[in-house]
Amino acid sequence: MGWWSAYFFVKLLLFAGGFIDFHTWLNLAFAVFTALPPQNKRQRFAKNLVAVPIGVALLYHDSWLPPLTRVVAQLQSLAAFSLPYLLELAGRFINWPVLLALVVLIAVYSLAKRKLRLSTFVFIAILGVMLFPKGMPSWQSAAAPVAANSDTAQAVVEIDPRNMRPAALDALLSQFQAKEQQRQVRVPALAPGEVPYDIVLLHVCSLSWDDLQAAARREDPLLARFDVMFTQFNSAASYSGPAAIRLLRGNCGQPTHKQLYEAAAPECLIMDGFQNAGFQPQWLMNHDGHFGDFFSDVRERGGVAQALQDPSGARIAQYAFDESPIYDDYALLSRWWQQRRSNAATHMVLYYNTISLHDGNRVAGSKDSAFGARLARFSSDIGRFLEDLQRSGRRVIVVFVPEHGAAVRGDRRQISGLREIPTPAITRVPVGVALINASFAPGQGQQRIDSPLSYLGVNELLSRFVADNPFAKSELRLSDYTQNLPQTESVAENDGTVMLQVGRQYMMRTPDGAWSGWDGR
Repeated sequence: MGWWSAYFFVKLLLFAGGFIDFHTWLNLAFAVFTALPPQNKRQRFAKNLVAVPIGVALLYHDSWLPPLTRVVAQLQSLAAFSLPYLLELAGRFINWPVLLALVVLIAVYSLAKRKLRLSTFVFIAILGVMLFPKGMPSWQSAAAPVAANSDTAQAVVEIDPRNMRPAALDALLSQFQAKEQQRQVRVPALAPGEVPYDIVLLHVCSLSWDDLQAAARREDPLLARFDVMFTQFNSAASYSGPAAIRLLRGNCGQPTHKQLYEAAAPECLIMDGFQNAGFQPQWLMNHDGHFGDFFSDVRERGGVAQALQDPSGARIAQYAFDESPIYDDYALLSRWWQQRRSNAATHMVLYYNTISLHDGNRVAGSKDSAFGARLARFSSDIGRFLEDLQRSGRRVIVVFVPEHGAAVRGDRRQISGLREIPTPAITRVPVGVALINASFAPGQGQQRIDSPLSYLGVNELLSRFVADNPFAKSELRLSDYTQNLPQTESVAENDGTVMLQVGRQYMMRTPDGAWSGWDGR
């Protein structure tokens, strides 16, 4: 087997650390092939000529990197990345502790191969993984039952989901999808002559609770401004396009990733729902939306038929990883607000999308483009906008919804900024609702909703506001609106990858249909 033994030891070390997967049968077959003794130099050359590309392909297959089919499909988008950003991404793949461990492993291997037949240990290790894929069994008793999230909170998982058969996990996912297809929120028509107000949907790219923790801003002052805070909101996606479609189709239950790119039922479209209720819809973004065809995701798949307002003329605050301009959030929103105040419409709903926190952005005129610095500026800009609304005296419902996290910290399976696997660190995002210039009851503080919710829950809350105008209350009590909001179990997915929460454990299904536990590291 020669140096191919080192190849397998390296992979087994990475597998033991959780940095890659290890497909046992494929690796066993490849190990048998590399162990076949060549009869002469020509056979040795031919064997390695075949083995090298197979070994590289198998290593990629064992990695947590996106499937090659997805990489090929995204080549055009990757080509738009600037060279500095590509170099930055390449640097993130270097894990110095792991690299040092591999160097030590190779050194030990070089010494050991002089005395030992290491190919034997390779086969023993592979067979060990086959027999104990989850590690050596424990003498302790099985995991205690844990409650699973559900609308009734009555479902109980009696066994550790990591010990469940794939078919059972597939069945749980299918049950969730079937239930979601039956759920819907309806926005009632505005009552004639009621107190006027607007709704502003702030859809924010790249901000999760984990990102706030990484930036030491979990108690960010901006979050304290919201009257309702959803602490367990699941964005269900880790990319902007799918997240936008999910939000804009949020009057219906959570669709599968594939269904996002199929025609939507009209009753699912939130902008249509608000327009039919009596709101004048508008659409604004601080970018052009060309990357990843985000513009089409919003217009065609999200059902926003209104013309996109032109952001040009506002101050350019940043440049994206493809060097396209990103406009200043406060400049755009304050300009829109001035225009809105001259509009005679009694009710208006704005969908605003911002990418100011996206990975790879470069701040114009500044050397500090780190996520923490951009987050501080973003928090200040949105805070100033909320203050402008407050000072105007006009009543406004502001909904703050991040698309997904930025994956600032990354984990063992994904480098910082990579969001192919929709982990809880990426999809658990801070969602807030502010009722600007409402008359709250004495002692009314921020209400935190700790139940598992997603878009249907937020839209149900907005529907209740439309049905029973909160600004018509002399002493508004938020609990009258937030009780028994529809919960949504934590399921997130991208193209081919699903993250399913079962009790307190997350289970991941990879594009090949295999399930494995996710420990969050």
